[in-house]
Amino acid sequence: MQNFENFYSKFSTFLKDFNYKNSSQKEGVLKILYINDDHLSAAEIQERFHQEFKENISLTAIYQFLNFLEEIGLAISFEESGIKKFELNLNSHHDHLICTKCCKIVSFYDETIENRQDIICENKKFKIEGHTMILYGICKECQK
Repeated sequence: MQNFENFYSKFSTFLKDFNYKNSSQKEGVLKILYINDDHLSAAEIQERFHQEFKENISLTAIYQFLNFLEEIGLAISFEESGIKKFELNLNSHHDHLICTKCCKIVSFYDETIENRQDIICENKKFKIEGHTMILYGICKECQK
């Protein structure tokens, strides 16, 4: 948990620099995203928030904060079965495989894909600022 405390201390300073109000609820949402490897919907964050902190938080407050995190590039999202899922954008880049039957999400990193994208952008004189790759298919378990 020491890592989260260091991260949150720096994040709090960042918020102050932009005159963005901090709160224990924002800290709680950020902590949930930080400690979970799962891709979470706002409803799942709300449920985990209640379990962890024995306190309620509105979906509106969660969405507002998640949208802010996306705007500043600290969170990324994608849709899974029509539901927007979020994760913090702290680790090295990774992409996703999503099973269209059970909705399982598998994160992966492939150096060849990353290098190829860089080459394509260089050849097209395109300055990449980020990307998301999501491959949809049927996982091994659902194929049985």
